[in-house]
Amino acid sequence: MNRWLQWRITGETALFFLVLFAVGAGLIAQTLVCPVIDRPGENRYCCCVKEAFAAAEESIDLLLSNAQLDEVPLWDELLAAASRGVRVRVLLDESEWSTSITEKNRPTIEFLKVHGIEARFDDPAVTTHAKLVIVDRRVVILGSSNWNHYAFTDQEQANVKVQDAQVGEVFATYFDRLWRGDLPAGGVRLDLGLLTGEGPLLIPIPETVGTANYASLLLELLHRVKRSIHVVMYRISYYPQYEGSLSNEILHALVDAAARGLDVKVLIDDCAFYPGSAEENLEAALYLHLHGVGIHLDDPSETTHCKLVIIDEETVLLGSTNWNYYALEKNNEVDLALIGLPLVAAPYEQFFHVLWKEGRRLDE
Repeated sequence: MNRWLQWRITGETALFFLVLFAVGAGLIAQTLVCPVIDRPGENRYCCCVKEAFAAAEESIDLLLSNAQLDEVPLWDELLAAASRGVRVRVLLDESEWSTSITEKNRPTIEFLKVHGIEARFDDPAVTTHAKLVIVDRRVVILGSSNWNHYAFTDQEQANVKVQDAQVGEVFATYFDRLWRGDLPAGGVRLDLGLLTGEGPLLIPIPETVGTANYASLLLELLHRVKRSIHVVMYRISYYPQYEGSLSNEILHALVDAAARGLDVKVLIDDCAFYPGSAEENLEAALYLHLHGVGIHLDDPSETTHCKLVIIDEETVLLGSTNWNYYALEKNNEVDLALIGLPLVAAPYEQFFHVLWKEGRRLDE
């Protein structure tokens, strides 16, 4: 069985085709998928990244929203790879709207340059919210984990590691264009016309201003749901004044699924540390609750930083994208869809149920 998906990156003559073959119930050896799920005190992500750095032979590319020096146990391995002759490039967010992000990232860039590593800020007019590691253009680690102490020790995180040359090449070419600064608005397009039938299928989702690839694919998957939608989301916004917004379309799709009698549950971070975000999350939670969607909030003392969707216990969509205007329409984000892969979905589904059980209803 195989499935093809076509990508076009504006300005490139090459078209990117992603194919995932299935043999029996598993994947062939050329494609390896490893869920990387962190709970407070459990740091699988760093172990995964360290192993990838240690095995790097030619290149390491990092596209990160936030990468701090203090108490991040990954820099030694990165420097060791560079000392072996591996080319390392690091692209961090420079923010026009938040000077604190820029000032946290600046010492990291200076540190890396001192050690002979290519490091720079992105275009300050565009927010890079991605958390992306690419090794040798064939190993990709992405998800919700920023590179700071709290992300690695205190927060719930959902990531994934994929070893596949074609997945790697899609994200590596996306990184190349951002590195050169010549990826225009709308410059990464996913053709959903070739998305037919069911998986198994991996779909890399690089995003920049005006592309809306994540939302388009998610809405397509939500319209096909048969049994269940389980969501763990750090930020959700509902915009009553902008009825046609992508965020609203996603929430409407959840409501429609619940109205059809499907199992639709959403676990939302309380965002207790950020009052503005907490207010928006609560407004979205109330909207969904009043329209028949199951809602739990996490413990206010914890941060559930995941951006995770599980459909029918066999399809997973995860990465860096929250459900709000800037994430869905303006940011540089990276996500991955793993379609028709119940063995891959199972640990994420188990993770959801643990968080759901630990969560609390709106009236608690």
